[in-house]
Amino acid sequence: MRVRKVVILGASGLVAQRFQQRLSNHPWFELVAVYGSPRTAGMKLEELEWHLPESRPNLPSIGIRSMDSLMDDDDFEVVFSALPSEVAIEVERPLAEAGYYVFSNASTHRMDDDVPLIVADLNPHHLLPLTNPNRDDGFIACSTNCTIVPVALVLKPLWDFIGLNNVTVRTEQSLSGGGLDVLTSARASGLDSDEIPGEAEKMHEECLSLLGRAQSDGVRPANLPLQIECKRVMREYGHIVHVNCELYKEIDESEMVEWIERYQSRPQVLNLPSAPQHPIQIVDQLIGDEYDNPSSNLQAGMEIRMTDLIVEGKQVSFSAWSENTIRGAAGGTVLLAELALAEGLLGD
Repeated sequence: MRVRKVVILGASGLVAQRFQQRLSNHPWFELVAVYGSPRTAGMKLEELEWHLPESRPNLPSIGIRSMDSLMDDDDFEVVFSALPSEVAIEVERPLAEAGYYVFSNASTHRMDDDVPLIVADLNPHHLLPLTNPNRDDGFIACSTNCTIVPVALVLKPLWDFIGLNNVTVRTEQSLSGGGLDVLTSARASGLDSDEIPGEAEKMHEECLSLLGRAQSDGVRPANLPLQIECKRVMREYGHIVHVNCELYKEIDESEMVEWIERYQSRPQVLNLPSAPQHPIQIVDQLIGDEYDNPSSNLQAGMEIRMTDLIVEGKQVSFSAWSENTIRGAAGGTVLLAELALAEGLLGD
């Protein structure tokens, strides 16, 4: 397989640095450029303050380019976007129209009819519209809100195998989910507010899309009553969700455990570099186990941990954990790009 030259949009934020970390030793993608804000443009990557808990990986000594020069460069094929929404709306679609393949962690285009919204091992079939043989330009494909991943991925086997009547979700979202400014501010003075305006609405819309049915003109959202309550907590990394749901019919807990532990999807079949062999892992405790450095192990931080499973008749409850800047952001987006490449969607 030919190695693809890739760039990152964003230089110093948490997700941008997760992209740098996960691309530093990637077997399929070669990082050739990073584009940053006026504050960082002209600096070397190694001159930026490193914000992640792991040590800085061995990155190429490249200068950070100005976003203004983006459309003038042509030494890459694939774009990973860690841009804020107000910048992404100006940049991402012109790049796709110019023939580039844009994999975005920004929320700007997530609900556009012509943009697949994908968790790679949940709804890989939503990539189907990009297989149109008449398509002769690039495209945008988006990863999701970071908190919906541990909800929707665990619900997927239940939704497919038995059906759900309703779901309620309560989240405990880490500081890093709000970005570097929220994280550093809370470190200095504590959590200012536990409210996350608009988060529940985003999660609701994206979850129904992820569980929905792909059609030629877009996705038909799942018909599933869903209630979500969100709050920020004083934890630096990792989101926890507490889920209660009513099944379509009763099932034994042992059968449900078997479905969850054996669940695999297209990335596992294709043995993609970032795909954990078992996307959902049932554990005794959600927090405490360390994972490998993501720059040397691309599967590190990519599993969803699940615990406290209770099955009583049709009623099911559980808690789940996801590393929000990895599985819920950069790692999930890189896995999506691996899927697209393996499925032949990135040209010859």
